[in-house]
Amino acid sequence: MEKKIAIAKGDGIGPEVINEGLKILKIISQYSDYELKFVETPLGGEVYKQTGTNLPKSSFEQMKSSDAILFGAIGLPDLPQGIAESAILKMRQGLDLYINLRPVKLYKPLFEICPLKPEFYENGIDISIIRENTEGLYSRIGGIVNNNTAVNSMIYTRKAVERIIKYAYKYASRKGHSEIISVDKANMLACSEFWREIFLEEGKHYPNLSKKNFYVDAFCQWLIRAPSSIQTVVTENMFGDIISDEAAFLTGSLGMAASANINPDGVSLFEPIHGSAPDIAGRNIANPIGTILSCKLMFEEAFNDSKMGEVIEESVVTALKTHRTLDIFPRNPQKHEKLLKVTCSEMGTIIGNELKSRLKK
Repeated sequence: MEKKIAIAKGDGIGPEVINEGLKILKIISQYSDYELKFVETPLGGEVYKQTGTNLPKSSFEQMKSSDAILFGAIGLPDLPQGIAESAILKMRQGLDLYINLRPVKLYKPLFEICPLKPEFYENGIDISIIRENTEGLYSRIGGIVNNNTAVNSMIYTRKAVERIIKYAYKYASRKGHSEIISVDKANMLACSEFWREIFLEEGKHYPNLSKKNFYVDAFCQWLIRAPSSIQTVVTENMFGDIISDEAAFLTGSLGMAASANINPDGVSLFEPIHGSAPDIAGRNIANPIGTILSCKLMFEEAFNDSKMGEVIEESVVTALKTHRTLDIFPRNPQKHEKLLKVTCSEMGTIIGNELKSRLKK
């Protein structure tokens, strides 16, 4: 089964974590029926410095002809804000990646480093946040009017709202969830009133799913009070950006968080959510697990292979029992004498070895 994967390493720790994701993909290519081909697609701040563009046409054309994209992170401290990062919006809108899927799962070996008290997550945390990815405030409609005024418009079309909500309902049903939550600000925003109306209308087709509507501020505190009760969440672009980062930290570190930017009828992009982290770039201490779990999502969402996704996830969980990168090392290491602190590349190798042993069986 041949698949072409575009590799977009980007800036900061992007190349470090993507190299570990490549380890995983190459093991899969060697020990399974997959024949994975990789093509480099440079982008980001360093590329901007060299070429004057953060997303060269040649890279984008390669992405469009690929079966999936594995993306690291972009952004450099010595460039004005947004110069490198706008490449993300170009990819999302240019490839119509209207679904942003961010699973938030607290694995049992990491229960101790969850920032919440145990009574708040005694039943575990396994949340899927589905975010509209192309419209809203992030459409960048507006700008700086003058020295005293700036404007951005939150605009939603029926097409955009209907298709993301339909995907969310189908996703919740596919996962066997019993409830779906929509997050909005319908008491203040006309866009949210419009969103809620469509959410409730589409929900009539799913009588077996319980539906809840939360205002975004109330949901932010509910995410802390009762994360074990949350299953599928669907929300608009900016709210999704904020609550998914809040939720991701419940797993112990943003370095654990994966995401998928999906176009069901085209090519999809998979990335960790942690950003370029230039302060630790080049030190080999970043956590590659968010990238490796993004590879898991690639197989599940782009290649329709949930079994391979399970094998990748099992390999990660096994590795976490004995090895940790700096960001997920326990606060009381004296209680875990057999737990080893490892580098980014070492963690990738350990997970890769676990994966290899499973695929060779």
